[in-house]
Parts: sequence; structure tokens; C-alpha cells
Amino acid sequence: MSRFSALITLVSLNHTFRVSPTAFTTTGAVTRDVKQCPETPALADTDAFSGHVWVQELPTGGQFRFTVAPSGFVTFATPDESFETAASVPVSFRRAAHHIETRLDRDALTAATAATDDITFCGIATRNEGVAYDWDALAPFVGTDVWSGRHGQYLSPDAATGVFDRLGLPTLPAIEKEQPAAHTDLTRFTEPATVPPSAWRDGPAAGVLVRDKDGGRGAAWAVEASDTSSPDQQSASALAATYATADRIEQTVQAMAGDGTSVSEIRDRLVADIAREAYVELFAGGAFVGPLADFESAVAERVQRHQSGA
Repeated sequence: MSRFSALITLVSLNHTFRVSPTAFTTTGAVTRDVKQCPETPALADTDAFSGHVWVQELPTGGQFRFTVAPSGFVTFATPDESFETAASVPVSFRRAAHHIETRLDRDALTAATAATDDITFCGIATRNEGVAYDWDALAPFVGTDVWSGRHGQYLSPDAATGVFDRLGLPTLPAIEKEQPAAHTDLTRFTEPATVPPSAWRDGPAAGVLVRDKDGGRGAAWAVEASDTSSPDQQSASALAATYATADRIEQTVQAMAGDGTSVSEIRDRLVADIAREAYVELFAGGAFVGPLADFESAVAERVQRHQSGA
């Protein structure tokens, strides 16, 4: 057994996993050896589960994955592209990339396996797709799945959760663990009135992910996410005035204490936070409502004035 297998104290890797489509991902090509994440059908369309199931809260966001080279270098990927730096990741995924880059315990990973790039980590870049969360409580990235190239399969949900925990990355909160599939009424997760409360906001969980240990999986949404209609066109300066207020800039400065507070660093963090928390208002079809560079420049001007006390 490899040291990576030893990292996962709860898993037996003697299963054959089947991969099924996922409602909370977008199908894309495998890029730069970053394994495509499993797809998940709607829970109502899922075949019967076997063995024991895990039920976890599912937030809104975009599918995001990454691999780690033996050197510690991280390659990030959206469903369709891969990126060599966090700064090059599309802005609506950038906070997730920064979170991974700064929180990932590389020592724990390299201690577990020398073939770190044989593993793909899958998760969700959380963002506001019509569901408002407590953005301090909900991490920018939450892990869902771990692909082991050596074993040619995804780890079971309990094992994947253990891996993310040991690497210092958040995962989905469990609603139920190790419940016998044959005796668990999963239909209650498809009815908004019986969906359990969220760990990240006041109100019900927006989504629920159900998985067994043989690769069976299904997702149900109690709150429908939105990809926005066409937002009203506004100038970059008007958008910056709306979203990069003095209070918000100061909040960002305080959050970054000790992490660098140059104008460009504050701007980059603030723009990434805005893209995450106001995604439903500022993006249509995955694209920013206007020239992103103009918005970044307008935000930088406001940061500069704030920092200079003007």
C-alpha cells in the first residue's frame, strides 16, 4: 500500500468505482493530465444506491480541480482549461485558486506520496449564483472528490473527506454519514420543505450531494441557481463605485493584514471577492458584464484614494 493510501485511514481501495454525470459540473475535456471530475445526475434520476450512503450539503459554484507536482507547483483547471498560476485563473474562480494555494499542506501531501501529480483533487469554487451565503463561513473552495491515477478510480466519500481534511482544505459538511442505502429515504432531499438547514446561511441547504462507496451519486437542489440574464450595462467607474466602497476596501485591507497591502494586491483580492460574492449580478454566461481590465483599473483608483486618505 502506498503512503497516499495510508493517508486515507478509512478507505479500502479494493472497489471498482463507476463514474456518473454531475449536475453541478460542466463537461469539458481533460486538460494537461488534470483528470476530469465525475459528473452527477439529478438525484431523482439516479439508480438505486448500494451499501451505505453519505449525504452532504452542496453549495452553488463552478467545478474546479487541481493537481500538485512533486515540486509543490499547483496546476488549476476549470472544466475546459488549465492554468499554471492562481493569478491566471478566470476571476470568478480566482478566490478558490488563492485559497488552495495558501491553505494546501504540501508537506502532508508529499509525505503521503511521491507521485503527487498522479492525483486530481475536485471541488467547487463557491460563488453567488442566486443564493446568498455567509461568505466568511463558506470557504472559496470546498473539496468533493479525489482521483487516484495509480488505482484508476475516485476515492469513496469518506476517504475523500479525510484526504481534504488532512491537507488543510475544507470539504462538504455531512448531513448524514454511513446510512444504509436500503433503509434511507432519499426522496426527502428532493422536497424543499424537508431539506435540512444549511451550515453556511440562514435557510435550507441549496443543494444536497448523495454518494455511496461504489461510485453511485446524485444531487438535488432545493434552491435553483441562476446564471443571470443580461445585466444592465454600467461604466467601469459606476460598477467600482457600487462594489468597491470605502467600507469594502477597508474590510479587504483588514482581512489581508500581514499578507501584503499594496494597491495592486488589495485590488486583486477585492476584485476576486466581488466576482465571487456578486457573481449573479456581474456575470452573464460566465463572462463579466464589461471589460474586466477597465473594472480592475477603476477599483485600483478607488483603492489608491482610500489608502492615501483622499
